[in-house]
Amino acid sequence: KAARRLAVLVFAAPAVAHAGDWGGLFSAVTLASDYRYQGVSESLGRPVVQGYVHWWRPDGFYAGVFATQVDFGYAGAPSYEIDSYAGKTFSLQGAKTELKVQGMSTSYPDNRTPGPTLDFVQATVQAKDTAGPWTTIGLVSYVPHGSYGSGPVMRVEGEADFAVSRAVTLKALVGSQGGGRGHDRTYWSLGASTVWKTLTFDLRYVDTDRTRADCGFQAKACDAGVVGSVTVALPPIL
Repeated sequence: KAARRLAVLVFAAPAVAHAGDWGGLFSAVTLASDYRYQGVSESLGRPVVQGYVHWWRPDGFYAGVFATQVDFGYAGAPSYEIDSYAGKTFSLQGAKTELKVQGMSTSYPDNRTPGPTLDFVQATVQAKDTAGPWTTIGLVSYVPHGSYGSGPVMRVEGEADFAVSRAVTLKALVGSQGGGRGHDRTYWSLGASTVWKTLTFDLRYVDTDRTRADCGFQAKACDAGVVGSVTVALPPIL
């Protein structure tokens, strides 16, 4: 399988200001209508529950764990995915620009698929710039050994967000990856998110250039679709 995108959304910004020298520990739970990665459904179009615990330090170091349900639609396939990650964020130009370097390990503890492991590790470098209502994000990721012995995978991705107001943000994303076996694809999404108290609502149209033939017996996983989610930020643990 291709490298998974870590959908870590840290909504505890107000609490960050009160974090001590050792930082803060934050968490959230998400209910999504589908789990999409690079335009392709990882849950066969079915709803999933996701969640994370994220540790943040004032010096930019961070680490955490993200978990989500998955459904690949074959006998012995795993039912959930766990991403363990750590990295550091560097602030540039008065904090308007950030550079993030991250390593992540993805595993499927209940996988019973015969053959090589589905687990993999990946490295990511991401740059984020904020100018007025605009936020642009670019990243490059590399997986040295893809799932099931599929070889190295490279990915580039860009996102542009426009803050209509303090609560509403329009989002556009496009990316491409290649390498290994069956990983080549271009994908894109367009949508919006809104924040109300501890809740974040997100709605996006998601598509890819992969066809049903490319997805084989998981044909519908390559169909375009509208994905909605609601995330509740839990009280800071520390």
